[in-house]
Amino acid sequence: MKEKLIRRLNKVKAFLDSSYAEQKEQQDSIKKVLKKLKQKQKSLEKELDDEKSKRRRAELQDEIAIIKERRKKGIQVLQDLNGKPSE
Repeated sequence: MKEKLIRRLNKVKAFLDSSYAEQKEQQDSIKKVLKKLKQKQKSLEKELDDEKSKRRRAELQDEIAIIKERRKKGIQVLQDLNGKPSE
């Protein structure tokens, strides 16, 4: 837990040390990646609804779970960079 907090603080420190333009660029980049992940997640969920094979459905569910975790981490980083408290 302590290491996780230190990593986050280091990210925030690096973010605060950079210029405003770099900060904005970094935020935009993260937002773009989050948007792509959300689109990918929706696409996989639609494919999951249409899939009949149990094996393929399990694979799709695993992929969706991974994407959800990545999005969750990305949102957390974005909130840390924006200075919003995490829940």
